[in-house]
Order: sequence, then structure tokens, then C-alpha cells
Amino acid sequence: MARYLIINTGGTIGMADGPNGLQPQPGLLRETLETHPRLAAWQNHERLWQEWQPLLDSSDIRPTQWYQLRDQILNSDADAVLVVHGTDTLSHTAAALSFLLSGTGRSVVVTGAMRSLTQANSDGFANLEKALQILEQDRHEVCVAFGGEQNARCLPGSRVSKHTDHSTDDALFTPGWHDADFDQPAGRAEQPPMRPWRPAAIGLITLFPGMPLDGLMSMIERNYRALVLNAYANGNVMNDGDLKRILERAADKSIPVFVRSQVPDGEVKLGHYAASSMMADIGAIACGNMPLEAVLTKLQILACEFDSSDAIVRGFLEPWAREWQGHR
Repeated sequence: MARYLIINTGGTIGMADGPNGLQPQPGLLRETLETHPRLAAWQNHERLWQEWQPLLDSSDIRPTQWYQLRDQILNSDADAVLVVHGTDTLSHTAAALSFLLSGTGRSVVVTGAMRSLTQANSDGFANLEKALQILEQDRHEVCVAFGGEQNARCLPGSRVSKHTDHSTDDALFTPGWHDADFDQPAGRAEQPPMRPWRPAAIGLITLFPGMPLDGLMSMIERNYRALVLNAYANGNVMNDGDLKRILERAADKSIPVFVRSQVPDGEVKLGHYAASSMMADIGAIACGNMPLEAVLTKLQILACEFDSSDAIVRGFLEPWAREWQGHR
């Protein structure tokens, strides 16, 4: 028998109908997990509960809560931890925990559902069953249990992205990932991030034809800690002298530029096309096929942990939690 800590942050899985639609229902998740016949396998283990007050819609989860979860997990003596979370930002939290807990040896599973446990056809039952299976495997990393009745899977926490709404149970996908990649070492931070959260400005710009450049320039002049460009295809950008001068200004101010692809399953390969040569010339860092959620959360954590741009870049390039795995 194992000892599992269950942290309920909120989300659709534990909601019930209210006067204005679905709303969080404290105690619903615990009552269902401990009494529903389909979840009887959970009764074979000791369960410790921490239910947030108030329960949060995941659109209200911010970096402060990522660090709160980290501290709850590190301060627990449980064998492993289940984090129950809404799906809107589940991929951000799973990525953040993957990085914050890298190298700690903690076993964590994050799950949620597209439909409440009060509904007979809820995908939450299958996801909770899969979560227990993963916990029993004693993986020393952060994983996500998701997919519902037909496709509940174990997914790497740092490579998950949400690609659809409530119309399907299989709302999360892992660009470039194959389950055989789990056979590779996960990687680890040389020193797990231990600082408390402090806000850091990370800029995100999506390129589009005819876009104005004043927003990008404003981020640079306001000394953002890092910039992420959602570029075309393999990291291509428009041949624009003003854009190049602005990015050179970022380099002069030691603001690193990270390039990812707008294509959902795309992979940045600077130099593959001449249209990406500008990025190589200004020393931009290619993000490979890392999901946007992982790029942003890792940069936020690195900017919190380190004061220098060089340390941010070094940390970003180090494989901490499978974020660099998949087709490259």
C-alpha cells in the first residue's frame, strides 16, 4: 500500500451545476474518489488530501500557484502526488512542475477532465484510473494522465499542449512525442530551482504579414528578460530591415530571443531556409519543437531563478524534463 497526496486545485472535474452553470463544489472530488465503485482501486492506498480554498478555475492559476504547488509537494512525505487541475492551463502547470521539480526525484501526476464527475459519461473516471496506474509505476518525474475512455494515456508533463475545447476527451496533445521516448533519460536540472516566485517579464510576439513592430520595440525598451517569437514554419521571418535593427537592439541590451514555430507540430531549424538566416545572425535560440507552454514556463522560471541572460540561455538549453525530446 502506498501513501498518496491528492492536491485538488479545482477544475471542471469537481464542478456541479449551480444557478449560473457549472461551479466548483468543495468535497465532490474526494467523495467520488472514495465512494464510487469504479474508483475502488484507490481504496488500496492511503490518501492524504489538500483541497485548495477556494477551488480555482484554471484560468486563474498563475506562477504564484505553480510555486505553491512545488512547496506543497516538496514538503510532503507522501510516496507520490496527484494534482487535480482544470484543463485550460493544465499544460502550463504540468510544464512548470516538471521544471520546478527536476532533479528532486518526486513522482507527480497531473490530471483533470473535460466533463464533471457528476455526469455519467465523465472522462474524469478514466483519467483518475490512468492517474493511479501511473502513480503505481513510481515514475520519478511529472506526468499527465488524460484522454478519457478511449485514449487515456501517460503524457510527459513538459510536452503537453491543449488543442481543442470541450468537444472531445482527447483535448491534449504532445507535438513530436512518441511513447517510446519515455525509454530515454528525462534529464535533470543541475540545481533544482529553489527561489520563491518573483515576477519576470517575458515577451511573446506572433509574426503575421504586415504586423507593426512597435509592440516588440516597446518590450525591448522596457527591458523584458527574454523574447519569444512565434515565427513561420522552421523559424522563418520576413526580410525586414526594421525587424533586424530591433532584434539587434535586443542583442545590444542582452535580451535573449527565442524562436519557435507557429505550426502546431512544427520544428525550428534555423538555417534550413534562407528566410531564417536573420534569426541565426542575431544569435537567436531555436526552440526545436518544444510546445509554447513549455517555452514560456521554463523562461519564467529561469528568469526568476537567475539574474543574468547567459544563465537563462544556458538553463534553457539544458534538458531538464524531456522538453527537448521528440523529433529533432
